[in-house]
Amino acid sequence: MSVYGRKERMRIDYGRKRKIDNKALLRLAIFLCIITIMLATTSSFFKIKEVAVEGNSSIPDGEVLKLLSRYMDKNTFMVKPALISEEIKQVLPVEEAKVKLRLPGTIIVRVKEREVMAAIPYLGGFVLIDPACYVVKMQADLDGLRIPIVTGIEITKPEKAKPIIVNKRQDVVEGLKKALKYLLPMRAELSEIHLDNKEGEITFFIYTLDGFQIYLKEKDLEEEKFLLMESVLKDLRERGIDKGQIDLSKGAPVFKAF
Repeated sequence: MSVYGRKERMRIDYGRKRKIDNKALLRLAIFLCIITIMLATTSSFFKIKEVAVEGNSSIPDGEVLKLLSRYMDKNTFMVKPALISEEIKQVLPVEEAKVKLRLPGTIIVRVKEREVMAAIPYLGGFVLIDPACYVVKMQADLDGLRIPIVTGIEITKPEKAKPIIVNKRQDVVEGLKKALKYLLPMRAELSEIHLDNKEGEITFFIYTLDGFQIYLKEKDLEEEKFLLMESVLKDLRERGIDKGQIDLSKGAPVFKAF
């Protein structure tokens, strides 16, 4: 019995010793982690030294670099990609801005630029907008651009990367956004999109470069109507008809030659 008792005590003592060693190792590991984090967050090795821009074509690299210049020499571990992404979208005309960090000190920015869909006259020049009615840029002319001009609305104080603000009737923007979304595939063959406000109802007159006028009411701004528009235009052109009005506000399209 005494021998057995001694062996049991030995096993118990050994177990206690192992538990003590495990706690010591854990404390040591935590200490080393803290030291490593302190070194990483204070070391110049992990400072931001470079910004790489990808996916841009019309937005110069310099605009992104200037915007993010305040992050240079900041510690990589102190930089938050999500905040940088939001900052870029607030200032530059991009739909998306994906930001990643590459150790030891590089910010990688991949953007998806807003696509120019139409132009709105403003102070002798033009405001270029995307299908969501965000301002992409402002310029004096439309040289080299095959996009329609939006008329019948007056915008105020356009700001790049911000939605347009329409004087008096901001609610027309929602209808315009729908129209631009569905007209995007055929923008190069359009000359004008005119909005007319009669007795509180917004109507749309869409003009093609080859002489067609398409009439729609705000309630007609659905995908089916625009698919029908393309089908009717194709049919008329194949039949050698190149001018006239297509009324899509009825149950069936009505064509009237000019």
